Amino acid sequence: MLDFAILRNGEQIGRHLIRFERRGEPTIVQITADVDYRVAFIPLYIFRHTARETWRAGDLIDMKAETNDNGDDYDIALTIDGALGALSINDESTSVDTPLRPASLWNKAALGDQVILDPADGDLMKVSVAEADEETITVRGREIRARRYDMTGDFQRMLWFDQHNVLVQVVFDGEDGSEIRYQLR
Repeated sequence: MLDFAILRNGEQIGRHLIRFERRGEPTIVQITADVDYRVAFIPLYIFRHTARETWRAGDLIDMKAETNDNGDDYDIALTIDGALGALSINDESTSVDTPLRPASLWNKAALGDQVILDPADGDLMKVSVAEADEETITVRGREIRARRYDMTGDFQRMLWFDQHNVLVQVVFDGEDGSEIRYQLR
């Protein structure tokens, strides 16, 4: 399990959990994210997201996600059968090119993709990724070496993976210019 504190300018505003169920094939990945950003008890931004990804032999075969993004609700379903993909957003279906992986970020293989799926709202996002230097970062109270990757385009994130290719940190700019950091707990 990966358990991230979501920080806005250093203050915790939420939590992001990624749970892996591996009992042979397929692998099930359960994701939950909750953000509750308030000032003086006044809610400024509320985000609730749950997703279930099904993977077989390293390929995504199914994803279902529900999101409430500050009052906007999304029900996303993606089913992949070989070279065919069906994407449903709030019960409106379309075909998609495969392979297609969600921007759930835990899967380092998605760093090689030019198009990724936003699991929160179903948008297809064009991205590119550049590998940066290995850096020393603090994870769970201790310093470790991790490789940084800079994702740019429609979805901009700095991602750090440890020597075992496990996601250990994410940093990006919020819409208001604040720093949002996913810090592994």
